[in-house]
Amino acid sequence: MSRKVNGFVIIGLLTMILLGLVCTGARSGTYPPGISYSSMLNGIKYFPRNGGFRLYHIQATFLPGPDTKGWVILSKKDGEKLYRYDFKVELLKAPYYLMDFYKAEDLKAGKKIASHNIKLTEPGKYTLDFHLDSGKFYTFDFSTSKLKSSDPFAGGDALFLDGPWSDWGYLYYRQASSDRNLVWKVWLRNKGIKKSQSAKVKLEIVRNKDGKRIATNRPRTTYTLQQTWNRFSFDLIHPMKGTGGGAIFKAKELLAKEGAYTLKMAVNGKHYGKWTFNVKGGKLQYAGRADRSKANPVTFIEGGRDAWWYKKK
Repeated sequence: MSRKVNGFVIIGLLTMILLGLVCTGARSGTYPPGISYSSMLNGIKYFPRNGGFRLYHIQATFLPGPDTKGWVILSKKDGEKLYRYDFKVELLKAPYYLMDFYKAEDLKAGKKIASHNIKLTEPGKYTLDFHLDSGKFYTFDFSTSKLKSSDPFAGGDALFLDGPWSDWGYLYYRQASSDRNLVWKVWLRNKGIKKSQSAKVKLEIVRNKDGKRIATNRPRTTYTLQQTWNRFSFDLIHPMKGTGGGAIFKAKELLAKEGAYTLKMAVNGKHYGKWTFNVKGGKLQYAGRADRSKANPVTFIEGGRDAWWYKKK
């Protein structure tokens, strides 16, 4: 009888040890806190006429929990601290938390202010540093510039937000299901005195090894570009051949053939940029700051499960 009891005890101890190892492994594999990059590019608001600056609906990832609180320091690139935002969070769907920037302080004046009263009217380079009690967990660099108006009837000078919006875009297919449509998402704007501009956008994905064009966007659509950055989504299709072609291009059609690819983009007939990416083992490959295994966590570009980010060449 004692042998049976001892056997059960041994089995129980082994089970507890194994469970402990699994739990420890799960904890050690937890990702550090970060920011959903698309929510960052969407959530920084800058108003061309008066330089008003806002942080709005930015989502953090992998925070300690729904009671997390933190703060953001807005400073000049040379280190001069300008403003502090305090935030609390609301759990959306793990691991995403919506940040609520509920109060602000003018650090130079040493007084509390309404966060919607912050203005950046001086062109220059700036940094946003996101902090928790455990330390800084994210940093974001950007700049502002001014375009002077030569037309007194056009509404005056205009201020513009510059930075990663012009360089980064991502390939997306919903829920990482390869049966879904392949979509290219990128931020565009009209950097001009006029408040808006009509634009034709031409996209094509070319396979590098043989130069074959494998996908394009719909060619006849007209887009309206504003002075502020806005995200645009382009459904990719099979290239038109005379009156044929044009069927939706699904992600699995790209993933079926390994190799290097280039996405080329033109706006109103002028070259806008190109982005390169690779397919290997039936998957899009992460690169640069979007590669979690190599990137610095404080500048990592978080795309979740279904967005693959690439930087303009």
